[in-house]
Amino acid sequence: MKRKHSVFIVRVIFMIGILWFSIPAIAQENSNIESAIETESNTETPVATEQIVIAEVNGEPVYLEELKEIWDTMPENYRAQFPGGFKDLLEQWIRQVLLVQEAKKLGLADDPEVKKKIEDVAKQIMIQEFVTREIIEKIVISDEEIEKEYSSNPTLYTESEQVKARHIMVNTKEEADAVQQELKEGKPFEQVAKEKSQSPDAQNGGEMGMIRKGDLDPEMEKVLFDLAPGNVSESIETDYGIHIFLVEDHLQPRLKDLAEVKEEIRSKLLPKAQQEAFEKMIEDMKNKSEIAILEENLPKEERTEVPAADANSETTTP
Repeated sequence: MKRKHSVFIVRVIFMIGILWFSIPAIAQENSNIESAIETESNTETPVATEQIVIAEVNGEPVYLEELKEIWDTMPENYRAQFPGGFKDLLEQWIRQVLLVQEAKKLGLADDPEVKKKIEDVAKQIMIQEFVTREIIEKIVISDEEIEKEYSSNPTLYTESEQVKARHIMVNTKEEADAVQQELKEGKPFEQVAKEKSQSPDAQNGGEMGMIRKGDLDPEMEKVLFDLAPGNVSESIETDYGIHIFLVEDHLQPRLKDLAEVKEEIRSKLLPKAQQEAFEKMIEDMKNKSEIAILEENLPKEERTEVPAADANSETTTP
C-alpha cells in the first residue's frame, strides 16, 4: 500500500534541511506521520463520484471526505493542537484556503522566489519518499543478527544486581534508638516507618523500590547489598540523616531471555543498518555517475590548497 504523507510534512522538511538530513530523522518522521494523508496536489486516491461539501470559501468547496481522512489518520501529537476537535480542524482549513487565495491574488504563485522555495520543498519530499521506500522499508534486521548481537554482548542484556528495600529516616540518635527498639519488639517495619520516618516516602512505609548498584551513595549501598533479605540494618548516619534499612529481596545479576530483549536489540541495530545501507547507496550512485568539482569556481576558503613547495617545484631532466 502506498505510504501517505500528511499536509503537516512541510514543517518537518524545513527542519531536515536542503542538504543535511539523516536516516533517523526520516525514520522518525515516517513513524510520526505513518497514517497521515497525501497532499491534495499529489493524491492518487480515487475521487468519490459524489462528495459532501461542508464549507465554501469564496466559492471554493471544502469536502467532508478530505478533512475526515485527515482527522481520522492524524497522529495524536497533532490532534492535541485541535482542542475543539473536527470543527477546529475545519476552522484551520478555512484559514489555509483564505491565505492561499490571497497569496494567489498577489501573484505569489508566479513569483520566482516562491517557485524556488516550492521546488526546494518538492525535492526534499522526493528525497524523503525515496529514502523511505529504498532504505527504511527495505532494511530489516534478521533473527540471526539479533541472536549474534545478544550472544556477543551479554553484559548489555544482563539485569544488574538489585535489592528491594525500605528505610526509616530520623534526625537524632535518640530517635533512631527508639525506632530500633520498636523493631526489636516485633513492630512491623512498614508501620514504624509510617509513624516515625521523616522521609517523604514515610506514607508508603518507607518503600524504596528496586535499587541497582550505583543508584545510591556507596555508604548506603554497601549496607543494603550486604544485608540478607528480611534483616534490618544498624542505624547508619549519613549527610541526609540517620537511616535504618530493611531488605525485602535480593536479586542476583540475570541474563535476560532473548525474547525479553529481542525488540530492544532490533531497535538498536536498525538505525545503524539503515545508515550503512544509505551510505552504500550514495557511494554506488557516485561511482556510477560523472561528478566534476570545479575547484577554481569554489569560494577561496573552500579550495584545496596546494603546498607551496609543490607549487614552486620544477622538474629537472637528468
